Amino acid sequence: MNWHMLISGLFIVVLKIVGMTLFLLYFPQILGENKASFTSTERYGTVCPREWDLHEGRCFFLSTSELSWNKSREFCEAEGSSLAIVNTPAKLEFLQDRTGAEKYFIGLLYQHAEEGWYWIDNSMFNGNVVNQRLHFNCVTIGLTKTYDAASCDVNYRWICEKRAT
Repeated sequence: MNWHMLISGLFIVVLKIVGMTLFLLYFPQILGENKASFTSTERYGTVCPREWDLHEGRCFFLSTSELSWNKSREFCEAEGSSLAIVNTPAKLEFLQDRTGAEKYFIGLLYQHAEEGWYWIDNSMFNGNVVNQRLHFNCVTIGLTKTYDAASCDVNYRWICEKRAT
């Protein structure tokens, strides 16, 4: 057998394997750039921006970076949304399924004047906040299945919410 033919054949096989590996790794990313910037549902006309999740007519964005509560709120407002108001068990379960082992700020804040927990839309919170300490005036979800008090100045991930269009 001719060694030149064997080496050439092996070289072609290696090239095909490398080429196929690169194709499989980068092809989804190439296609992803051409996708629309919205995700839709079965219901005609209901869409969320790209990288937002749809649940019960609302769009949710779970950040991958961390900010203070105020900076998180500012980010959401710049996106035409607010920090998430997680006021139903279904919404809490939906978001808890996505948070994994991370803590996320939501739109729940301790109001000293009213001596209670209120959502950022000024509606009263009717649940239980755990881990309450002095100066823990904000709330996170994730990591545990509870609403956890947290310092507003510590950086955590955050969840934005807005109505689907």
